[in-house]
Amino acid sequence: MLITTEVAWDLAYDAIFAQHGAAVDEADRDRLRGLDLTAVGLFLAERLHRPASSSALAEEALDLMRSHVDRVIAPMPGATQLVAELAGTRPVAVASNAPTDVVEAHLRRFFDLSGVVIVGGDMVDAPKPQPDVYLAACAALASDPADTWALEDSATGAAAALAAGLCVVGVPHTAGSFFPCHMRVGSLDDPHLRQALLGETTSGTR
Repeated sequence: MLITTEVAWDLAYDAIFAQHGAAVDEADRDRLRGLDLTAVGLFLAERLHRPASSSALAEEALDLMRSHVDRVIAPMPGATQLVAELAGTRPVAVASNAPTDVVEAHLRRFFDLSGVVIVGGDMVDAPKPQPDVYLAACAALASDPADTWALEDSATGAAAALAAGLCVVGVPHTAGSFFPCHMRVGSLDDPHLRQALLGETTSGTR
């Protein structure tokens, strides 16, 4: 959402599919986007007809992602300015399925995280699409979910935010990707997004 880690994940999936004589399509990428590692392994095992290999496939995907991430990681367009503007006027949290230390390490390369709460998948009982990470983020911000915005780029994340009762802004990676949300924008530098987030007294979470 804020940084281009999805590029590294896509490269990892490309390699794994190729090893098994298959090719990733956009439907696969949409299904994989936003999943926790266990769910990634289960999806790959089913899709590649390797039902006994879900844990190994998940670990392979993680290792491949890590091998690519330093080369491709960068802030998403508009992310640096948006986070700086929000952090100066609103309580802000990052709610992710990834482990908290991994999220923080990646974000610190590009963002001032002073006052930003990070809630990773290792801090809650159930990952997205369950609402736990968003409910934990709202609790940490002392923010009512109904008065809190969530920015999401995946169906998995949007489902979690909606289940938690947040107002969801969809920022999909591809124009053809659709999932339920209250508002949809093309990128984080969309002026309509800034107007919505900075023009009302709400919190911002991801």
